Amino acid sequence: MRPTGSRWLWWLLVVGAASYFSIFVFYPRWYLAVGTNHFGVWFLDNYAILASNDAVSIGRDPWVPNPLDPLNRPHVYSHWWLHLRDFGLTRADNLPVGFVIVAAFFVTAAARLRPREPRELLWYFAVLCSSPILLATNRANNDLVIFLVLAPIVPCLCSRRAWLRLVPVLLIAIAAGLKFYPAIAAPILLAGAAGRERRWRVMGAALVIGAVVLNVAPDYARIKNFLPKAEGLMTMGAANLFEAIGCGVGVAKLASLALGAVAAVAAARTKIFSGWVIAEEDRTEWWSFVLGALLLTGCFFAGTNFAYRWVFALWLAPLLWRLPRDERAPEPVRRLARWTGGLFLAVLWLDPGATIILTTLVGRVPGGMLMRAADRFFAWEQPVTWAFFGCLLAFLVRFVIGELRRVPDRV
Repeated sequence: MRPTGSRWLWWLLVVGAASYFSIFVFYPRWYLAVGTNHFGVWFLDNYAILASNDAVSIGRDPWVPNPLDPLNRPHVYSHWWLHLRDFGLTRADNLPVGFVIVAAFFVTAAARLRPREPRELLWYFAVLCSSPILLATNRANNDLVIFLVLAPIVPCLCSRRAWLRLVPVLLIAIAAGLKFYPAIAAPILLAGAAGRERRWRVMGAALVIGAVVLNVAPDYARIKNFLPKAEGLMTMGAANLFEAIGCGVGVAKLASLALGAVAAVAAARTKIFSGWVIAEEDRTEWWSFVLGALLLTGCFFAGTNFAYRWVFALWLAPLLWRLPRDERAPEPVRRLARWTGGLFLAVLWLDPGATIILTTLVGRVPGGMLMRAADRFFAWEQPVTWAFFGCLLAFLVRFVIGELRRVPDRV
């Protein structure tokens, strides 16, 4: 039973987080104080997409540098986004469209975070108000749209109606059509399924997601040479560790995949999860955790990503708070969850903390020295990031093995 007073804690979360975000609306220069940059334009990433639509409307090629965008950026997403103009949307609609995206994200995120005690409230504040989330909302980055598209997946999987449990196939396909990487969330379709239903989900995913990938694949060929390179603070990626020690890009990618494969095999062989079965009342938190972990871990090993990819970390937060305190779970599982939670806060706040310190030193310390300090810090923190994703990988392997062992339905 949810403890009395949790509704008030939830309202404190909503009002507190909304107030925190509102500060930056009135004082955008304060973005630098928390490790991000406003660039003088609201919803900069949403503006880029609308500018690409405007380019198409006047007969310009959206796949090349676009003078209608403040940063001259080309369109670097699928052609699906270019149909926003069919709804009459232009750059003039940037503010209302961006506001709707951010507001919908905030409402959806807040609805998912239900603190049961004051310490859990502070935990959610630390996640929801972290600088990567602030960066994503400042730019109205389209990862927020992906978050909204994928948010109904777990509620659908928990439904008693079989047809609703098939809807996640369509949601993942739509998200993959918008931004390629959400296809890596497909293993969540194993959740709670066995026998006939599992076969329907797998076949449906292969057909629908496969068709979408084929549809947008030519777009990736157009944009791959224009994709902005994510590097330095406020980014994350497996290859960063090896690039930081001097490996070339290709070698770094291969080395990171090899190390990831070794970690996955080790996770499959570990006995940490022996005897652990997720409590029925925590099933929603567990599947939400798995969905967020799939997206983040997949992106981590696929390439280097800007910090706004951390919006999916919100789905990790409830389980990482409750599992360490679940006396029904074996101690090794609780210990792993405690380590994962500590590393979770570290990866969310290390880069913003370093950026805050470095920003305060601008003008007092030579620029070259600051750049070297930033690069050195970035190299030092990579083992921490790897440790966090190693923990996520262990949980993901446990999920996949557990679901594949599920007793088949009678057919």
